Amino acid sequence: MGSWSTGVFGNDLASDVKGEYRELLEDGAPDAQALQEVLRSFAQDVDDPDNGTGFWTGLAAAQMELGRLDPAVRDRTIAVIDAGGDLHMWDDTGLANKRRTVLAKLRGRLLGPQKAAVKVRPPRRVQCPVQAGDVFLLTLEDGRKARLRTLAVTSHRLGDIPTVQMIDDRGRPYRLFQLTDDIRMTDWTRDQLAQWQVFDGGIEDVPSAEDLQVIARQKPPKVAPEVTHSLGWRVLRMECARLLDEPNARPQRGLLG
Repeated sequence: MGSWSTGVFGNDLASDVKGEYRELLEDGAPDAQALQEVLRSFAQDVDDPDNGTGFWTGLAAAQMELGRLDPAVRDRTIAVIDAGGDLHMWDDTGLANKRRTVLAKLRGRLLGPQKAAVKVRPPRRVQCPVQAGDVFLLTLEDGRKARLRTLAVTSHRLGDIPTVQMIDDRGRPYRLFQLTDDIRMTDWTRDQLAQWQVFDGGIEDVPSAEDLQVIARQKPPKVAPEVTHSLGWRVLRMECARLLDEPNARPQRGLLG
């Protein structure tokens, strides 16, 4: 379990528990079902001597924030804190006292009055401006246009995520070439195609009809390519501008898309 602070949600586990619990509620799961799903997902952590505290405190705090503190979760969390919690994991950091204070404050809040249940609304899905197979021109910040094709569109609870590839007017893909101080990294980017998954949590950066023009439609690949790079639409514009200015990123002779 990675930690970056002594706070209740200052570790990966508690943060993940909170995120999954809230997502379940956002997607319409009843309180009891959301709780059971979280217990199943993190079953290996429930009784773990190191991770158990992060799990129970994260779950209890997440429920409390939404006015849905389950009595059984409250009691189990208090028992875990009273047994010393995860203080043994903080002895070597010099932060055990800070962690002890955090756990004590959470214990007090768990025993105090609870607020009414907060309405949890489903997330607003960000619409994808392209479909699989679309070839489109994307207007960049400086007015130039980059040509891209949509290799696939993946459905996600927060919106549809396109996988796009930057190409030239002959359909040949650009490469991610970037000159760095590390020759190994430079060589690696020399062989990587300029393709990304594009996703934005907000609608403000999604291109408007004026900034994105579909110019052709092709048959997308039967199997979506495995892409390890992801970015938002604003950063995509910046990256396309960089590649247009990078001679070593341009499609090689004979390399077909």
